[in-house]
Amino acid sequence: MIHEIKQDLLVQYLLNEVDAATAEQIRAELETDAELRDFVRETEDAFASIAHAAPPILPPVGLPERILQLERNVSSIPSTPPRSKIIWLVLPWAIAACLAVGCIVLGLERTRLEKENIQSGQELLALQQKVARVEESLATLQKKNLLAEVTIATLKAQVASYETASAVVVWDKDQKNGVLQLDKLPPPAAGKDYQLWVIDPKIAQPVSAGILAVPNNGLIRASFHPVSPIESAAAFAISVEKAGGAAKPEGQIILVGK
Repeated sequence: MIHEIKQDLLVQYLLNEVDAATAEQIRAELETDAELRDFVRETEDAFASIAHAAPPILPPVGLPERILQLERNVSSIPSTPPRSKIIWLVLPWAIAACLAVGCIVLGLERTRLEKENIQSGQELLALQQKVARVEESLATLQKKNLLAEVTIATLKAQVASYETASAVVVWDKDQKNGVLQLDKLPPPAAGKDYQLWVIDPKIAQPVSAGILAVPNNGLIRASFHPVSPIESAAAFAISVEKAGGAAKPEGQIILVGK
């Protein structure tokens, strides 16, 4: 069983919050320790589940309209009049003078439009950079708060026939709910169900977190929450109960972890 301090260090390694020397040491340990590799893989999958559940960030109000306006400004810029035609024109000096004045006017207008386009492009670039900084700051805050708000528990088999099964719980202390990831847990026998329990030190009996649907022994992820209020989750357990579950653990406890 991996010590809690080691688990926290591995989580910090996944979040790139350790120095280079510590990261190199962890990578060396991962090459030789299969249990550490399993924990890292299960934690990465759990993080991916949380990230997938997070709400998307909406773009700033008015950004699509500003982009469309910039496209219209670019399309409205007139093309440069071909100078080769002007060189070979054979016209009276009066007409040539008028054309020269017209070219000057068009050149000035083109310069003005180009300046406006450059200014609009700079504003768009500044806005994009601001959005990127906001997203980066949000990601940094989420990483810093992750360890404070989330508990990760790896459940260990208590029965030899379930030694190949793995179970990881990601528990949100603030929301009082979590995500359970199961792998290689065989379906329950006929007339039986797996039931998840949350253990609160201040409550005499474990609190049920519901029946687990395990149709096969593949990778399964499911969200859960206790059926009654709790103050804290010190540990988690999975038991084999009669079909439909029980109000308190009556069957065999097969997996436990904190």
